[in-house]
Order: sequence, then C-alpha cells, then structure tokens
Amino acid sequence: MSGRVVKWCAMLGLALGAGQAGAQEPGQVVDEVVVRGPEKTRPETVQAYSRIDAGDELTFEQLDKVERRLLATGLFQEVTVRTEPTGPGRVRLILEVEEKASWVVAPTFALSSDNVGGGVLYAENNLWGRSKKFATAAQVSTAESGLFVGYLDQNVFGLPQLRFSLEGQLRSDRMDEYQPGAGQEDPEVVRRTRLNSASLAGEFGVMLFERVRAAVKYRLMSIDAKSPDAKEEVTTPAFSTGPAQQDASVRLMVGIDTRQNLHAVMEGINLEASYEVSNPEVGSDFRYRRFGLLYRHGLRLFEEHNVVLRGEAAAGVDLPFHQELVMGGNSLRGFVHRQFRGDTRLSFTAEYHFPLFTIRQLSFRGVGFSDTGLMVWRDLPADGELRDVNGRVVRGYLPDSKSGLKGSTFAQGVGAGLRLYLRNIVLPLVGVDAAYGVNSGEFRFYLVAGVSPS
Repeated sequence: MSGRVVKWCAMLGLALGAGQAGAQEPGQVVDEVVVRGPEKTRPETVQAYSRIDAGDELTFEQLDKVERRLLATGLFQEVTVRTEPTGPGRVRLILEVEEKASWVVAPTFALSSDNVGGGVLYAENNLWGRSKKFATAAQVSTAESGLFVGYLDQNVFGLPQLRFSLEGQLRSDRMDEYQPGAGQEDPEVVRRTRLNSASLAGEFGVMLFERVRAAVKYRLMSIDAKSPDAKEEVTTPAFSTGPAQQDASVRLMVGIDTRQNLHAVMEGINLEASYEVSNPEVGSDFRYRRFGLLYRHGLRLFEEHNVVLRGEAAAGVDLPFHQELVMGGNSLRGFVHRQFRGDTRLSFTAEYHFPLFTIRQLSFRGVGFSDTGLMVWRDLPADGELRDVNGRVVRGYLPDSKSGLKGSTFAQGVGAGLRLYLRNIVLPLVGVDAAYGVNSGEFRFYLVAGVSPS
C-alpha cells in the first residue's frame, strides 16, 4: 500500500473514531510517537519537527500537516504518517521516513554576462543527526572570488521555533560601474574598482505560531579598496584607498513566513520588513541606514506546477560604495552582472515552474520568467562625494550620475530556463536561463551549477 493511501486510511480511521466518540471530541489522544526508518537523523529530531508529542490531541487534518512539516525540512525524500489504535479514543502516531543523502561535495560553476567562474562546495545538511547545517566553499570568478564558511542551527535546543546562524567570508570583488541607461547593447565599463573584505555575521531568530518570524543579525566587516583600473575612463576613486575600514551593522527583521519547500515546489507566503543601521555605537566607521520590504509567494498548481512571485522595495540612506543596491545578472536577467547601482530599488519577479520529465531520481523542470526593476539615486551630494565618520570618502559618484526620477533606470527581462533536481540529495544540480533584455534587445545566458555559497 502506498504512503498516500496509508495516510488517507489513517485519516479515515481518525474521523470514524472521532464520530464514534461524539461531536465534542475533535480527535484522539496520542499515547506515543514512534519514528521508523532514519539511519542518521535522531528520532527525537524527527519528532520535534512533527510538533506532536504524547498526550496531544490529534485530528485527521493534522496528519497532512505533520507530513508537510517533515518534507519541508529537506532531510527526507519520502515521508509516511499514520496511526495505530491503542485503545478507545487513543492512538499511536507512526512517522516513517526515508532520508536523503545529507552531505555533498560538488563543483560550482557560474556563467552570466561579465561573471564567469567556479569552485567547489562541501555541504552537510544533517550534522550529528540533529538537522544542523554546515557549508564551506571556495570560488574564483571574474567578478567575485573568495572563501565561505557557514553554520545553521534551525532546531536550537531541539526547538524548531528557534534558529541560529553564523557565517564568515573572505571576498575579493571586482566592482564595475557602467554608463547609465538600460538600452545599451554592450554596456561600457567607465570605472573598475577592486574591493577586498573579510566579514563575520551571526543571526538569531524565533518563529511563533509556525508563521511569525523575528530575527536580529549582527555583522562585522573589514573593507579595503584598491586604486581604480587606470585603463578605464574614470580613475578617481569610488572608495578611499589606504588602511582598511571597519563596517559593523545591526539588522532587525520581522514578518510572516509560511513557506514550505516540498521537493521542487515552494508553497506559502513570506512578508518581511527589515531595518539595518551602521554607526559608531555598534562599532562601525560608517554611518548609514537601510530599510526593506520583501514579498515572496509560492503557489502550487496541478500538483507539480509552481508559480513563484517575488517583490522587493529597498531604500538606503548614505550607503557607502560596498553597501549600495545593485541589479543585473541573476538578480535581473537580461542584463549584465551588477549593471545598475543606486540607493533605492523596486523589483518584481514572476516565475512559472513546470515538470518536463523524470528519469529515476532526476527531475527536469522548465521555467518561464519575467524580471522587472527600477533603480534610483534619491539625493546625491552636491560635491559628488560621501564621507564616513572620519572624513574619508566612502563613495565618489560618477560625474554623470543624476538623482531623482530623471536619473532613474527602469529595466525588464523575460525568458525561459531549465532546472535539474535529484530527489535524494539536498541541493539542486543545475539551472540554466536564456533571457531577453526588453530595453536593450539583447539575449543573455545564465548558468549556475551547484549553489551560490551566499
């Protein structure tokens, strides 16, 4: 008997049991929870994610919720939830799971306009059988290279409501600035700056009622800029050279998050507001603020089809060069990597994912998409320079930069792509997109193998 048939039989049994017990009894009492199948994951971890314990009252609607909670962890490729009667009005809850391979060593490769490179990634999705996650990666590319180490505990003290993460990065970024305008067929680089940085960040979050999330994040960064490339048109610095500067910030986030990733399909909604502040009081040489509103929504259609929507509004005050908002490349397909820069950004992406075919555990899925973005400088300094608390220039704007709507950039890209997934591992394999820039009339291609460490 299939897992889904077993589950519905269990639901029917609960429904009949509730009816026999009378209309005042909505469910049956759980005598014990039994976990079967995992070879690595600890039974108490499986039970913690089910959010059901002995003594709880169980209704047939909850069986489906329990199955979805376990699938959404990403630890299991198959989950069956059922009950066995243990007495009048009492049941035993059986959680049967088949684990995915929890770790992977994989090459990573990125190909987009103005950013080509690759590296290697090691990721463990289930440390000590307690669903803790660890990843480390090295990457070399034309635009951004570095080392990344990250740890995520999404089950602190055995409580899925608590989440803690810690990450560190060493990066070297080639920051290109382009002539303004989205209609260029071959955007021209007018200034090229190399930024080297080292950062450490920690975040603690809490989830209430399985939908309300609040978090606080502290980040500490050392940032060092090199002189602009003398081969480009503009050679005045975008960021002061000299001793490295310290950037520290505190970010507060609150919102609603009901998203669940069920294999290759994302369901649920995420609405999030954030506020980030950097100043000497938190240990920074900089003084800036950033506000954000984020909307993400996944809708399941026809069982395996998926509509994914993402909208964002972000605005910064006195953002230094390395913290500016950017668009282009994988964040705005159809345009060059980080082609557009500003302190205010509106963006919206709509994607339609659909199944093509499956070969054993390997699933091929298609995607059609539309990316739209608006980038603005709200109010540039009269002298074209932004300084930190010590008087050093942390942003020298290009001579032809314009603020307000007259200097804004509106861009749109549309296209289609392919996604490959292995059901029995924790990471997607390959994504490839072909995008048409509506403004420029140019086609561009994007390939990601493995995952981005960030």
